Amino acid sequence: MSRKRSENDDQDSLELLLDTVSNVFGGVMFLTLLAALLIISRGTAPTEPVIEAVPDATVDSTALVDAKIRQVQAAIKAQQRTRQQLDQDGTLKAQTDRLRSLDQTLSLARRHASRTESSKAKELKALQDQLAKESENESQIDQIKREVSERMKRVNAIRSDTERTVEFRPLNLSMTDEAVIILRYGRWYMLENGPGEGINRNDFFVLKKSGVMTRVTPKPHCGTEVNRQTLGELTSQLNRKYATGQFHVLIAVWDDSFYEFNAVKDAVKAAGYNYRTLPCDSSTRLTNQFAAESYVQ
Repeated sequence: MSRKRSENDDQDSLELLLDTVSNVFGGVMFLTLLAALLIISRGTAPTEPVIEAVPDATVDSTALVDAKIRQVQAAIKAQQRTRQQLDQDGTLKAQTDRLRSLDQTLSLARRHASRTESSKAKELKALQDQLAKESENESQIDQIKREVSERMKRVNAIRSDTERTVEFRPLNLSMTDEAVIILRYGRWYMLENGPGEGINRNDFFVLKKSGVMTRVTPKPHCGTEVNRQTLGELTSQLNRKYATGQFHVLIAVWDDSFYEFNAVKDAVKAAGYNYRTLPCDSSTRLTNQFAAESYVQ
């Protein structure tokens, strides 16, 4: 009764085959080397036959070589028979060829994967560099936005500080006398020291005097700077020298002092005076000559 060969038997047979092939290959190599040595030791054959006595040792060596050759040939034939028995239908050879083909395919796939990974690594590096550059650009854009926002805040602050708003009130004809305040160079000046006391020469240059008319201009280094404390001094001086029922205030304002106008106007109104405004420019010169009827607010 025959039994089926197990996988262990197949494995043992394959190892036996490989061992036999290795032994045969080693024997062939030994015989080849031995034959080469014999040929070299004999040298080139003479043109004429030379009768020499062959030593017994050479005859013995040749016999040994022939015996070894026969032994190797017998081993080869035994190995071939064993291989034929192990692989009668050629399945083992086909599997061996298939395994060799798969190994070559795997090697090609590994080389292709290596090239692909290298290419992907380069693409990833380029992408990371691009992202870093975009991040740097976004950081610069954010910084520029912050700078623009800060500048806009400063511009708005300056704009709000320099805005000049004028409240238009109904004008009323006034029969009272005028107390003149000059706004120039960011300072306020009193044109006269008091009612009927003449021009304030401490704060004004006299440009021309003709009869009752005197033309003057304020001194840039004199006058009083406009702030909360000095405006209190201004209203005190007005109340002390000019009665509210007998005088109204003329505010002559130059274009370099429009920013201070609202503060002076509010102080005058708070002191109980009506006022009128006289806009001036750099060519304006003041005189103390008689003026027409005044309309005040």
